[in-house]
Amino acid sequence: WLIMDRNIFILISAANVLLLALAGAQIAKAVPSDASQKIDADLAEVLDGVGEEEIPVIVILKGTETPDFAGFMIKYSYQLIPGLAGEASRTTIKEMANSEEVSAIYFDNPAKIYAPGDGNASASDNPLVYESDGYISPARVIKADRLWEMGIDGTGINVAVIDSGIDKNHPDLIGKVIAEKNFLANEISADDLLGHGTMIAGIIAGSGASSNGRYVGIAPGANLINVKVIDQNGNGRVSDIIAGIE
Repeated sequence: WLIMDRNIFILISAANVLLLALAGAQIAKAVPSDASQKIDADLAEVLDGVGEEEIPVIVILKGTETPDFAGFMIKYSYQLIPGLAGEASRTTIKEMANSEEVSAIYFDNPAKIYAPGDGNASASDNPLVYESDGYISPARVIKADRLWEMGIDGTGINVAVIDSGIDKNHPDLIGKVIAEKNFLANEISADDLLGHGTMIAGIIAGSGASSNGRYVGIAPGANLINVKVIDQNGNGRVSDIIAGIE
């Protein structure tokens, strides 16, 4: 299912940055002194084709102190990893790469997901996953009802959905969202304007109210934490995803 594949790709992208950052913190003393080797391949490619416009980057530090880099507009100062996210010009990026306080600099790569029903996220013909009307019931696929019969339905568990937001007024999700945060500067609320986050929330903890119980979430007793990192057009940044995870 292409939607799920793209989500996995986005999570892997964020996870890669986290893993590289954590590894970098452990081997900071072994980082090459050559500043160019601190700049990752994606960022180096971007730098080759730009002037002095601001470029979104993630800077991994050797220590826990936040250096004062002139020209670097900090968006996030992370606690989960020894790093910063923000924007800097080509000149500033090269100056940061020369700093003894910097371990590595990564391009803040874009993330992309699609709305449910989008042509780029078309359904598969797999009869083990999709029903005749084209809908999917993940709970049925993994036989979650066997756990429900044992009284295990997610009650008491809070699940963070790091996505495009959640429609709290959807019949399947009323009363499910117990906290929310929006990490996007270009949208003022954590509401879902794309539909993808709401779909994922329904797969996780939907009550099945809108389908008379036909499409119940895997853990219908769970609560949801709405973490919005993807905008109404399906666009986001790895830096926002890391912030959402943190």
